Amino acid sequence: MSILFAASEIYPYAKSGGLADVAQALPESLREQGETVYSLMPLYNQVDRKKYNIEFSGLSFDYWLAGVRHQFDIFHKADSLDELFIYNPILCDRLGLYDDEFGDFGDNALRFGLFSYAILEVMIRKKLDVKTIHINDWQTSLVALLAKTRYNLPQKVVLTIHNLAYQGIFSKKVMDILELDWDTCFKFSGIEYFDNVNFLKAGINYSDAITTVSKTYAQEIQTPAFGNSLDETLRINSFKLQGIVNGISTEVFNPQKDEFIEKKFSLKTYKNKQKNKEILLKELALEGNEKPLFIFIGRFTSQKGVDLLIDSMDLFKDYEANFVILGSGEEFYNKIFTEITNKYKNIHIKIGYDEAFSRKLYASADFLLMPSVFEPCGLNQMISMQYGVLPIVAKTGGLKDTVVDFTDIEDLKSLKLGVGITLGELNLFWFNHAIAKALSLYGNRPKFIEISKHNMSVDNSWNNSAQEYINLYK
Repeated sequence: MSILFAASEIYPYAKSGGLADVAQALPESLREQGETVYSLMPLYNQVDRKKYNIEFSGLSFDYWLAGVRHQFDIFHKADSLDELFIYNPILCDRLGLYDDEFGDFGDNALRFGLFSYAILEVMIRKKLDVKTIHINDWQTSLVALLAKTRYNLPQKVVLTIHNLAYQGIFSKKVMDILELDWDTCFKFSGIEYFDNVNFLKAGINYSDAITTVSKTYAQEIQTPAFGNSLDETLRINSFKLQGIVNGISTEVFNPQKDEFIEKKFSLKTYKNKQKNKEILLKELALEGNEKPLFIFIGRFTSQKGVDLLIDSMDLFKDYEANFVILGSGEEFYNKIFTEITNKYKNIHIKIGYDEAFSRKLYASADFLLMPSVFEPCGLNQMISMQYGVLPIVAKTGGLKDTVVDFTDIEDLKSLKLGVGITLGELNLFWFNHAIAKALSLYGNRPKFIEISKHNMSVDNSWNNSAQEYINLYK
């Protein structure tokens, strides 16, 4: 069985969020289980072709849309011919993947419309023997519509929704720009969305199967509270919707091998985790090696609960603990965090994306803060557990499916889920109540270490999830 796996970003070539990690780890796991997987992403100008040994495949082609010629060049890794890259100037010559500091580039509909066409053209022109096309989020959702209408292909199309909040909504003028058939496609059961077009909605309606990234989120998105105006469409298509919890690459996120951390560690060399913490605190000029270290890693958006973080700063400063916040996002939040940087002696804030620093935080931290308003799956809580961290999470989406509160445990040894602290409600009182619980637990060192080591032993790899996808492809 052969699978064509298409995504707008794949780690390590390009990454803006968790999609890139999934798009790297799932194909890797499928290949390990004997499946043939062709992965495909745009060759953005920021991808280091020399570093990753990416070379021209010999295939170039032109494609005409609405009287305009678009040229595509296909690249691959010299040592891995099943990893493919599409280059097109409109799609790839940008400072960011989807937007820059001024917002949407303004032509994302054309960019990812072209990408969707190119995905199918590459499959056809390279004569790839593909049984299933696996697409991800709105950037590739148009593939489902094209495959079932314009191309009339026999391949099964599987769509994974990583975050329903991002849908690819554009003016209906896109219908003509991308040569989409008005009569066939511009309808409620197609791409039409309040007299606009919605790429993700098209993917939902035209795919043969839909997955989302946790079982709880699959139920949540069928309700008005979490459905982002697509709940009715998802309820109509619920017969082909299922939740499959993401995994992580335990090769990439492995404290025994991690190239970014100072002291490698495992269950047998667990004491090295404390050494990482001491090194980090010294580097950041934070005092108190014996104090618990809380970290936040993520986008500065309301979804991630950063309002609670900001509102808690004046409380955090009085705790016998250290806090490190790493992230960036909406300008409103970036400005607030910039203003309070260096304001508190026990709180360190770094604005930006820094993979190496994030690994150092995981390797050093005791607790991870994830007070998300909603979280389709979440990878940070699973990554942190690999490094012996206890997540403090909201009871939503994948967080609910992967973390149980330590006070609800009867038998830790038989538990297959991660252990942390879950928030009773998303407000300032319950958030800081969770911090207080964490401080109390940390004071009981034997119990804390037992849970920390348990989290390191939890299987958050793609092993089980990959098998669920293989069954779905069949």
